[in-house]
Amino acid sequence: MQDEELIAAIRAGDRTASNRLARRYYPHLYTYFSSRLSGDEAQDLTQLTLLHTVARVDRYRAESSFRQYVFGVARRVLSERYRRDQRRIETEEPGSEPPASQTSPSQRVFKAQFHARLVQALATLSEHYRVVVDLHLRGADNFEIAEALGLEYNTVRSRLSRGLATIRNRLSPSLVEYRRRRLPRPPEPSS
Repeated sequence: MQDEELIAAIRAGDRTASNRLARRYYPHLYTYFSSRLSGDEAQDLTQLTLLHTVARVDRYRAESSFRQYVFGVARRVLSERYRRDQRRIETEEPGSEPPASQTSPSQRVFKAQFHARLVQALATLSEHYRVVVDLHLRGADNFEIAEALGLEYNTVRSRLSRGLATIRNRLSPSLVEYRRRRLPRPPEPSS
């Protein structure tokens, strides 16, 4: 059976067609992910891609072949995974934040004030931007946000981009000050 016939059968309620389509794409997706990631992660992302495509075939619009659609979703899943890792690296970089015992009281106060400004800027966003940005800041990736809110993936990306840009604009002076305080001071010139 061709992909189109299986998709028609799935839409008609045939559960075995769904399994057949998933089995058809599983090895190809697993190969795609395993050439880029470890085995466990490759398996997880393969399953996630199948959940976003075969299990939700109603979203497929036949503007391209089903294979192109599946691998388009796979690329977005992989891209999300890389973005999530990049966010983690940026926020959890070892040695980037001194322990509390080595942080001066003025740095702790400034950090608390900056956090309060961030919360305030988040509160000023429109509801549809605020919810997406809040979930993002809590560590959810775009697919998880889309699933939780019942939105399309590209809608989440758009709202997240606009919401974060608005927050950056509102926090711009504070960000400059925050970066200035985090940069190591140059050594004093020797006399």
